[in-house]
Amino acid sequence: SEIMAEIASLTPTFSGVSYQRLDEEGSLQWPCNDAAPSGTPTMHVDQFVRGKGYFERTEFIATEEKVNRRFPFLLTTGRILSQYNVGAQTRRTANIGWHEQDLLEIHPQDAEDLGINDSDAVQVASRAGETVLAARITDRVQPGVVYTTFHHPESGANVVTTDNSDWATNCPEYKVTAVHLKKVQRPSEWQTAHRAFTETQVSLMTQAAEQGLDETA
Repeated sequence: SEIMAEIASLTPTFSGVSYQRLDEEGSLQWPCNDAAPSGTPTMHVDQFVRGKGYFERTEFIATEEKVNRRFPFLLTTGRILSQYNVGAQTRRTANIGWHEQDLLEIHPQDAEDLGINDSDAVQVASRAGETVLAARITDRVQPGVVYTTFHHPESGANVVTTDNSDWATNCPEYKVTAVHLKKVQRPSEWQTAHRAFTETQVSLMTQAAEQGLDETA
């Protein structure tokens, strides 16, 4: 309650909020202050407080990444609701039950042409690098497009993406990467090295923890 009181004293939009009111009323929507003592269920009704927003049109610059006979598919990467970025926190929760690994979504026609079935190991190779992901056959993606998430570091999704970036924000070009697909039987060299590195780190941390317990015993 002391922290909430400090927030209310420093933030005008929260000046009317207190733990006592939250206990009594259940919830309050900010701004909650002298101008809106009961809170503000809807922030903007007839107009925005500061007027209309300003939008500046920027020039569209097409990507240099193109498909060709060697790299005939476009890979796009993204997130899902149950995991956050590389999952440093969310993979340590029950959320892992909803998303145990990053999968490569492939259109049924493309999968048939390549002889790929659900759960097959598929090499995804680009001009930048390669990795291996388990296939998921789905019509959620268009023919010629494949999709994966990047929540599990061992998937190596970002090993495949190029160094291209947006000219204005310098954001890496995660959404457009030309790739080649091939059914394989084993993980990529990068994944093998990453697994060995991870196992070494886990072993060292386990030894350090056991040593610490021995010293305190």
